[in-house]
Amino acid sequence: MRPPRPTPHPITCADDSCLNACLSRIDDVLETQKFNPIEGDYAGKNANLNLVIYQVKGGSLGEPNLLYIPKEFKTFQESFETQQLVWNYASAMLPPEQLKWISEFYIFTDGPENILAWVNSKDIFDRSHWQLGVDITDAEHPVYLTYTVTHEVGHLITLNTGQIPQTEFYSTWSQNPGTCSQFHLPEGCTNPDSYINLFYQQFWIDIFEEWREKVEQGSISSEDELDALVREFYEDHEDQFVRQYAATNIREDIAESFMHFVLGPNPGSNTLRNQKISFFYDFPELVALRKQIIQNVCSYTHE
Repeated sequence: MRPPRPTPHPITCADDSCLNACLSRIDDVLETQKFNPIEGDYAGKNANLNLVIYQVKGGSLGEPNLLYIPKEFKTFQESFETQQLVWNYASAMLPPEQLKWISEFYIFTDGPENILAWVNSKDIFDRSHWQLGVDITDAEHPVYLTYTVTHEVGHLITLNTGQIPQTEFYSTWSQNPGTCSQFHLPEGCTNPDSYINLFYQQFWIDIFEEWREKVEQGSISSEDELDALVREFYEDHEDQFVRQYAATNIREDIAESFMHFVLGPNPGSNTLRNQKISFFYDFPELVALRKQIIQNVCSYTHE
C-alpha cells in the first residue's frame, strides 16, 4: 500500500500570476499509475483501443463498462484507481456549465505519447451530449493532461448546440451564402454570434478556400500524408497559428487558441497568432471561464 502523503494547501489564484506554480504542483498531487510498455503481440505497436466506458451523471462516474480487448491490455483496463483519479481532476477543472455537456467518459489507449484526450458528440446531429476520452497510458503527465483537457473545453464551448443549431444533415466544408450567410461547418450553419463564426470572419475568411484546396480536398491515404499537407499549409501561414496542429482546420485552431488563452498570459496583438489568443478577451463570459479554470487547477487537492 502506498504511504499517505500530506495533502497540499490549495493555491489561491485570482488570475494567471501563480498558474505556473499551480501546474507544477499538479505533478505532485496527481500521482497516477506508471505503466510498463505493452508486451506480446502488440509490443511496439500503437493499437487504438477503447478499454472502458463510464456513464456520467451529475459529474460522477457510474460503474465501469469493460469492453472486449486483447489480454495484453488488461492492466490498463483494470487500472480503476487511476481512471477515477483522472476523472476527478478533469471534472474538477471544469465549471458546471461545461461539465454538464459530458455524459460519457472513455478510457482508451493508442500507445504512449500520441493522442492524450478527445471529445466527440454522442450524435453528430445532436451536440448536447458529449463523450470525453483520455488515454490512460499518457495520464502520468498531469501538466500535459491539463493543457489537453483545456483544449477539449475549447471544442465544447464552440461546437455545442448553443453555437451550432441541431440539424438532420451532415454536410461539407463548402460555404454557400445562399443557404447560410454565416460560417458553415459539416455539423451545420453556425449562429451569427457564435464564437467560431466570429473567429472565421476575423481570421479564416481570407485563407479558408486555400485550406480547403490544400488540406481538406488534398489526396491522402494515411495520417502521415495528412500531416504533410497540414505542415505545408502551416508553413505558408506560420505567423497565424499557435502551432502546426492548429492549422489542421478551424475547429482545432480555435481550440488551440483557447487553450493558450486560458493557460497563458495575454500576448497582445502584434501578430495574427497573438490576435487569435486575445480574441477571447472580448467575451466577458470567457474571461470568467478562464478565471474559473485557473482557480480550479490551483485549488485542486488530492487526498
